[in-house]
Amino acid sequence: MVAMKIRDMKDNKSPGVDGIPPKLLFEIVEQICIPLATVFNLSLEEGIVPLEWKEANIIPLFKKGSRNKSENYRPVSLTSVICKLLERLIKDHLVDFLVSNKLINPSQHWFLKARSCLTNMLCFLEDVTKWVDEGSPVDIIYLDFKKAFDKVPHQRLLLKLKAHGLGNGMINWIEKWLCKYDLKTAYFDQHHCHQRSARQLYHSPYNQNDKKNSGILVMKCV
Repeated sequence: MVAMKIRDMKDNKSPGVDGIPPKLLFEIVEQICIPLATVFNLSLEEGIVPLEWKEANIIPLFKKGSRNKSENYRPVSLTSVICKLLERLIKDHLVDFLVSNKLINPSQHWFLKARSCLTNMLCFLEDVTKWVDEGSPVDIIYLDFKKAFDKVPHQRLLLKLKAHGLGNGMINWIEKWLCKYDLKTAYFDQHHCHQRSARQLYHSPYNQNDKKNSGILVMKCV
């Protein structure tokens, strides 16, 4: 599984604070997969996330408007590629666990196999067409949650995981993964990369659009 996940990664992705890029793992995949699997299993059994995996470089990407306003930048967190591998494995395990135990709401389409925004729209269109044909009034309200990952209550999420029978080691690992990150903001001028460090209590800097983090919101929707 570890070797497969390494091969599935894009080799042009940037490394985290540890400086290890995916391309390096590609080149030594046969030699590194078993040692990594051993480290991953120990991390999960003990419910411990190594401190080196809890560091992130935050790169502000300009969106539009004035470059002097912070709200016109989108923060992108660059974390350890090795930790990302384990995150993807956990995500797959978590989603498989939810699906096999029929714990996911049938109306959930996001980040599930054979489901997408398109299948969501098709199911919705079928329901609306049926109601219109029956002569029923149809009122529609669309909601969009801004920064949805940031709004997930961590303790409620962990209680749900425990209530649905997830192992203590996995729950402890996820709890450690969710907070206490050492973030460094990196910005560039013509010739240099500058960094500013901040050691505070932060929530996990997960990417809102990264599929490896989808298990968090899938679990919240159960």
